[in-house]
Amino acid sequence: MSLADFIRIARGHLTPEEQAERDAVARERRLRREARAAEDVRAAEELQEREKADRAAKVLHPRRLETAVGISVVELVCHADTWQRLDVMLDSTVGWRSPSQTAGRVEALDGHMVRVQLSGQQVSLILFRTHDRSMVAWPGEAALAKRLYRAFAAMVDQVDPDDPAAKPVPPVVLDDRIGAREPEDEASQ
Repeated sequence: MSLADFIRIARGHLTPEEQAERDAVARERRLRREARAAEDVRAAEELQEREKADRAAKVLHPRRLETAVGISVVELVCHADTWQRLDVMLDSTVGWRSPSQTAGRVEALDGHMVRVQLSGQQVSLILFRTHDRSMVAWPGEAALAKRLYRAFAAMVDQVDPDDPAAKPVPPVVLDDRIGAREPEDEASQ
């Protein structure tokens, strides 16, 4: 670009092609700014939702512990390794007495699954410990703790201690298998 072109452009004397190029660049900058602003709004809304959920969880957690203590028996159905890991996680918890120590409370099922009979007090301790471990454990244990907490909390949330009609407590089932699809018959295609 020559000095004369530079001076012409600096004064704003643009050719129609240069004006179109300038307008396209300005449009692109505006679209990028609007996209960033929209992303910032979405991120702020997500943060507000997380903070709202955290505040609700702080209120719900003590209620869940209290409700759980009133439950007589809960069945946990999960993989034997998951049960073993949970039992180890709770081993140092004050008041924890492993169902594995009592005959007949842990039943082996097909596919390395187990059915464990838990008392309400044990469910309360599970909620307490998994809530704690979900925030301070290494990522693998934290993931397990979060999954267990959500499963037990969902079950406890269904319990109404003030309901005069005693309904059975649903089991806690941790078995997220992918359903096997049978291959379609080639003749039907």
